[in-house]
Amino acid sequence: MNRKKQLTSCLLALGLVAAAVPATAQPPDAEAPIFGEIVDVRVINLEVVVTDGKERIHGLRSEDFRLLVDGRETPIEYFTEVRGGRAAAEPSGAAVPALAPGEAVGTRYLVFIDDAFALPTHRNRVLRRLAEQLPLLGPDDHMAVVAYDGRQIDLLTSWTGSVPELERVFDAARERRAYGLFSKPRLAASGLGFDPFLTDSYYGHPFGFDAFSPFADPRYGVPGVGHAYAYRGSRAYSQAGQVIDAATSVLRGFARPPGRKVMLLLTGGWPVAADSGFSANVEYGDYGTWAGEDRQLLRPLIDTANRLGYTLYPVDLSGLESHFGGAEFATSGEAAAASRLLAGREWIEEGALVQLARETGGRALLDAAAHRALERTVEDTRSYYWLGFTPSWKENDERHRVKVEVLRKGFKVRARKDFSDLSRQTEVTMLVESVHLFGLPMPGEGDPATAAAPLGISFGEPQKGGFGKVVVAVKIEIPYESVTLLPEGGADVAHLELRVAATDDRGGHADVPVIPIEVRREAASQDAVAVFEFEMKLRRRPHRLLFAVHDPASGEILSQRVGVDL
Repeated sequence: MNRKKQLTSCLLALGLVAAAVPATAQPPDAEAPIFGEIVDVRVINLEVVVTDGKERIHGLRSEDFRLLVDGRETPIEYFTEVRGGRAAAEPSGAAVPALAPGEAVGTRYLVFIDDAFALPTHRNRVLRRLAEQLPLLGPDDHMAVVAYDGRQIDLLTSWTGSVPELERVFDAARERRAYGLFSKPRLAASGLGFDPFLTDSYYGHPFGFDAFSPFADPRYGVPGVGHAYAYRGSRAYSQAGQVIDAATSVLRGFARPPGRKVMLLLTGGWPVAADSGFSANVEYGDYGTWAGEDRQLLRPLIDTANRLGYTLYPVDLSGLESHFGGAEFATSGEAAAASRLLAGREWIEEGALVQLARETGGRALLDAAAHRALERTVEDTRSYYWLGFTPSWKENDERHRVKVEVLRKGFKVRARKDFSDLSRQTEVTMLVESVHLFGLPMPGEGDPATAAAPLGISFGEPQKGGFGKVVVAVKIEIPYESVTLLPEGGADVAHLELRVAATDDRGGHADVPVIPIEVRREAASQDAVAVFEFEMKLRRRPHRLLFAVHDPASGEILSQRVGVDL
C-alpha cells in the first residue's frame, strides 16, 4: 500500500505549549497518576449543592430532586448524601461509588499552577496561604501539584496525603519563575510610548497602552463593549489557549482517582473576553453573553472536567489591589486615565474563571478570596448530594445539557451544566496527546509480554515549505501481524487511524490530526508490512514526534517515538 497525503494545516501552526517531564521524584507513599489509559466512563455522577440562599440544606432524598437531560426528565439511579466528608444516609439503589452510612469520602485536590500568567509576588502570597491551610485536609484527602510555565508541565508531586511533603512542594513552587509580567495584558509602564517587553505593544500611544488594552483601538473606548476584539488574535490570547490546553491534558493525566475530584486552577487571569454586558456580580457570574470563539477556547477544559467528574475552583492570582488602585501603572496620571477602563479589563479576565466554575459546579475564588482558596474549597466540597445516572451513550461527541432541580420551593441548586458523549476516536486522540505531552509510555509500551511489533518510521530529505518551514516526506511501515485484517473485496483489509503528535524544542505543538489508513493485503502477498506515505509541514527546528496507529477493531495502538532535527 502506497498513499500520499499532505498535512498542511494540522501540523503547521506550532506555537508555544508544553513538553512534559516529571520534575521531582515521588514520595514513597504517593500514588502515581494514571497515564496512557482510555477512561471508559459509563455513569455520570453529579455533585449537587443545595442551599436556601445562605445555608446548606441537608436531609433531602432522591425523590426531592428532578434530573433533566436535554430538557427531558431522567431517572436518578444512584443517590448518596455526603455530609461533613462522610456518607450521611443509606443510599438509594446501588451507589456509585458504593458508600456505607458513615463511610468517609475522600477528596482529591489537583492543584494546577499557571506560571505563564502569574505575577511572582501574587502567586507566592497565595501559595504560602495554601501551605498554611493544608492541615484542613482530612485523613482520606490527597493532593497533587502540577505547574506550567508556558512551555513545560512539571509534576511537582503526585497524589499524597502528607502535609510535610506538600509544604515542601509549595516551598519549591514559590522558587519557580513566573512570567505574568511578559504575558499578562497590562498597560505599559515605559515612558517610550510602548513597552519593549511586550512584542504586541502599540507604538506612539501617549500612554503606551499595549495591544490588549481597551485603548488599543478607538472603536473600543466604552468599557465592556467590543473588548473581545482587542484581545482576540493577540499573542497573550494564543498563550491563554495553550495554558487551557495544558490544564486539560493534566486533567486527562489524573483521570481516575477515587472519591470527589477537584481542580484548584491558580492563574493570573487570561484575556478571554465576553462580548458585552459586564457586571461585577461575581456571586451569580453575570458576565454577559460569551463570544463563540471564547467559548471554544474554554470548552475543552470544561468538557474534560465534566467528563471526568472534576469540579473546577479557579483561583485569581491577580492580587488584592482595588480594581481602581492603579498599582500597575508608572505615574498617577496614567493610573487615573486607565482606572476608568481597568475594571472592565479585570472583569474580562475574571469572567473566564467564573465561567469555568459555573459550568462545572464549582466557585471562582477572586481577589481577597484567593487567600482562603483551600479553606473555602474544603468547606464547599465537604457536604453535597451525589446523584448518578447512565446516559444512552452514542459516542458522537455531542454535548448534553444537564439540570438538577429541587422540588421544594425556595431552594437553590449548584451543579455542573453539561456532559459530553465523547467518541472513541476523540478519546484516543486525547490519550495520544496526553502521553506525548507527559513523555510517558503508551499502554503496553516497554512490556515485552504485551507490546506489539513497533512501527517503522523513516524520513525523506526536507524540502522548503515557506518561511521558516519545511515539508518532510514520511514513510510508515505497519506490521500486518499487529493489526486486525478482515476479508473484504478479495483481500484482507484493516481500517486504521494514524495520529501524529509533534513538539518542537521550544515546546511548541499543534493539534493532533486523525488520518484514516486502509491496509490491504492481497492473498498472494508475502509482505510482512504495509507502507503508508504522506507529507507533513513543520517549522525548521528540532522536533520530537509520536506516531500512533490505532486499530479500532482491537483497540490496540501501535506507536513509535522519533526525534528529528530540521
